[in-house]
Amino acid sequence: MKLGLYGGTFDPIHIAHLIIASKAREQLSLDRMIFMPCAVPPHKLEEGISDSQHRLQMVRLAVAGNPCFEASDLEIRLGGLSYTVNTLDRLSRQYDLGPDQLFLIIGSDSYNEFETWHEPERILSLCRIAVAGRPGDASGSRDHPQPKRIQMLDTPQLEIASSRIRSWARQGRSITYFVPRAVEQYIDQQRLYCR
Repeated sequence: MKLGLYGGTFDPIHIAHLIIASKAREQLSLDRMIFMPCAVPPHKLEEGISDSQHRLQMVRLAVAGNPCFEASDLEIRLGGLSYTVNTLDRLSRQYDLGPDQLFLIIGSDSYNEFETWHEPERILSLCRIAVAGRPGDASGSRDHPQPKRIQMLDTPQLEIASSRIRSWARQGRSITYFVPRAVEQYIDQQRLYCR
């Protein structure tokens, strides 16, 4: 079995997340892709983020209907700061996966900060990392001490950001087509981002 982990704040999850996950699953021959909203992201302590239950529900709505995608509440249930190394360790034990069966999907913006993450070398001992490019980013040429553990994905580079979607929603502007329809309806119903 080959498993992909796609973690993040997902505030909200949007179509670029889903396209990257789909392409990663295809290119890495993954059996399953787990989307995992974090409880408290260590790199975003200063930012106000939506309640974890709202973010989890939006992920559940976004992945519904794709049998290869699933939403996990593992980090939310654990609470506190969400360290990727702890999540990978739990998943590798839960599914009995070796480091070549577990893939961490990240964007090039996260990859550029990877050395500042909690226990980056241990992360590389637990999984392989698949990096999706972001518009205007040249991290594919970046050196890393373990290049065999890093793989660049061939994904469309869509200039879509959750922060922009939140801003548009706050301004009453349309977010149609930037998020799945069910997520858009949830945002409207819950009046998220209207503050």
